[in-house]
Amino acid sequence: MSVNIFTPVTLIGGILKFVDARTLPGFGLVMGVTSAVSFGTSGPLAKGLIDSGWSSAAVTAVRLGAGSLLLLIPLILLRRNLFAQWARSPMLVIAYGILGVAVVQLSFFNAVRYLDVPVALLIEYSGLILVVAYDWLIRGRTPTTLTGIGCVIALAGLVMVIVGGGDIGDIDPVGFVWAVIAGVGLAAYFILATEDFGKSGQSVEPLALTTGGLLLGTAVIGIAGALGLLPMAAGTGSTVLADTSVPWWVIALAIAGISTSLAYVTGVHAVRLLGATPASFVALIEVLSSAVVSWWLLGQTMTIAQLAGAAVLLSGLVAVNMGGRLKSDSQLAARVPVE
Repeated sequence: MSVNIFTPVTLIGGILKFVDARTLPGFGLVMGVTSAVSFGTSGPLAKGLIDSGWSSAAVTAVRLGAGSLLLLIPLILLRRNLFAQWARSPMLVIAYGILGVAVVQLSFFNAVRYLDVPVALLIEYSGLILVVAYDWLIRGRTPTTLTGIGCVIALAGLVMVIVGGGDIGDIDPVGFVWAVIAGVGLAAYFILATEDFGKSGQSVEPLALTTGGLLLGTAVIGIAGALGLLPMAAGTGSTVLADTSVPWWVIALAIAGISTSLAYVTGVHAVRLLGATPASFVALIEVLSSAVVSWWLLGQTMTIAQLAGAAVLLSGLVAVNMGGRLKSDSQLAARVPVE
C-alpha cells in the first residue's frame, strides 16, 4: 500500500522527478524566484514573534525544527534511500547545517532584533561578495573587471544604506555585527550548495542536503539552548501583524512551511541549476520581497537615502553576476541530480 503525502516540498519533488530541468528553459530561474520570495517572508514573520517576547534562538529553533520535520516525513516515506547520501558526504552536510543554516538564521534573527528587516537583509546580502572572493582565491576563477567594479559599487551602496537613516550612530552596532555574520553564513550557503563539493559520485541531492542541514542546524541550536549558551524564551500569545491579531502557531507554521522548507529546497535546486553566482543574483529578489512584506506586516519603511543605497548595492551585485557569467558561463552551469 502506498502512502501519499502532499506538501509543497513533495510537489516540487514530483515535478523534478518527471521533468528534465536541464532542458527546460527558465526552470532554474523559477526555482530561484520561488526561493527568494519565500525566504523574504522569514524576517518579517520572525520579527513579529520577537517583538511579542520570543528570543531569537527560540524562533530559530522553531523554524529549523518544524521545517526539518516537514521535510523529514516525506523523505522517510518517499525517499528513504537518500539517507545514505549523508554518509557519502558527511562533511558537506555538517558544514551546510552549521554555516549555511544555523549561523545564517540565528545571526539574521538577532540582527532584526536591532535593525529594520530590509536594512539587516541588505547588510547580510553584501556577504555575496565573499562568493566572488572564494571563486577567485580557492577555485582559481579570476574575476573580470566588471565583477571587481560591481564589488566596489555594492560596498558603496552598503555604506549609503548604513548612513542613509541619518547619523552613522542610527545603525545599531550590535545589529550590524549580527548581519555581517549572517552574510558570512549566506556566502557559505551558496558555496556549499554547488556541485564542486559533490564530485566523483559523492553528490548529495538537494532534498537530502536541505533536510540534513536543517536537522543538524536544529540540533546545534537546541543543544546550545539546553546548555544555557543561547537564551530560549517563547510565548503562546497572539502577535499583531498588519493590524491583525495572529496566533503564534500560525506564524510558526508559515515560517516552517514557506520561509524554510519551500525556500531551502527550491533554493538548493536553483543553485544546482544556475551556479552559485547567478543563483545569488536571483536571490536578491528576497530583498524586494522582504521590503514589501515588512511594509505590509510591520509598517517598516526605508528613507529615500537608504532606498537609493539599496539600488546602488543591488546594481553592484548585478554587475558582479554579469561579470561572473561573462567570465565562464560554462563553469557556473551546474549539473542537476535526478530527483
